[in-house]
Amino acid sequence: MIYRKLGRTGVDVGIIGLGAEYLEHEPEKTVVSVVHEAVDSGVNYIDLFLASPGVRDNIGKALINKRQKVMVAGHLGAVMRNGQYSRSRDNDESLTYFDDLLTRLRTDYIDVLMLHYVDKQDDYERVFDHEGPLGVALRLKKEGKARFIGMSSHNVPTSLRAVDSGYIDVLMFSINPAFDMLPEEMPEISKRVILYHQSPAAVNKTFTARQALYHACAVQNVALVAMKPYAAGVLFRDNPSSIILTPVQCLSYALSQPAVCTVVPGCLTVAEVQGALAFLKATEEEKDFSAIQCNPMWKVRGNCMYCNHCLPCPVSIDIGTLTKITDTASFVMNDSVAAEYRALKVKASACTECGECLERCPFGVDVIANMSRAVQVFGE
Repeated sequence: MIYRKLGRTGVDVGIIGLGAEYLEHEPEKTVVSVVHEAVDSGVNYIDLFLASPGVRDNIGKALINKRQKVMVAGHLGAVMRNGQYSRSRDNDESLTYFDDLLTRLRTDYIDVLMLHYVDKQDDYERVFDHEGPLGVALRLKKEGKARFIGMSSHNVPTSLRAVDSGYIDVLMFSINPAFDMLPEEMPEISKRVILYHQSPAAVNKTFTARQALYHACAVQNVALVAMKPYAAGVLFRDNPSSIILTPVQCLSYALSQPAVCTVVPGCLTVAEVQGALAFLKATEEEKDFSAIQCNPMWKVRGNCMYCNHCLPCPVSIDIGTLTKITDTASFVMNDSVAAEYRALKVKASACTECGECLERCPFGVDVIANMSRAVQVFGE
């Protein structure tokens, strides 16, 4: 497993995590086998938003003697009503299901307590109220029942407010090559079927907004946990977007984005867990997601995707990482961003302008211009 810091928490998490949403109605044997395959392979971050008692019990059984190896993300506000999942902003109801989660997982704390599914601005106001869910989360953290606070969302403006608030350590956000191109106002159900009917200008506006969020997380050192990396599996088959990718390519895309620490694909079987873990041994060719350019709506040429397909560099510049840091600095320059740049073994000033990177880049990025920009920003 490859590990990254979970933002300012300082905790190391595997870049491949596990989402549990597809395990809700599966038998104990299936749930235990999926969780064991993941954890025994080095996965140490599991997101469990489900409030169903069955899946909570089964994951609790799967984590017997393994709890200390895993960071569990539980959601405050995910409840059951009339036998169905529902979202709640009632403090007492949310606390009842939080306590239920602890009991069924056989633990006395949750690692990341997610403020569950906050998309709309008026909902943000309700949730980020010291008399509401935020106040409950802060109290649970003070009591030692939650180590860190996060939020799950699909909305850029709302997520930016949360990141800038200083209250959250982790943001769980949907990241994949399809959603990054869809209008922010498009309903989630429409995103799932990948309806591409927007202009190139709208595509660039959406892409730029979401990139701004990712860089804001990097600046604030808020960890990004990428959910829905496969776009509910639509990217694996013929679809209106004309984009067909492999699980490895989807994971490669998500992990290339600024501030992303781990990706939590939903896995229903052991084979699907192994399919995600295949990323760890995949070749650069297998990780190459430049096939997204086959869709004419992807008018993002000239934008660095930080994929490093432009490598190798004759003077060993880590072009993707260097450009990512420089782009972050364009939003906010602070000591941590400058320190991250200084830590690079080879700086932009070493660029010989040979042009080999330009020939390899599948997105038409002017890498040499980006190197010059980095020198201007950082002075070397």
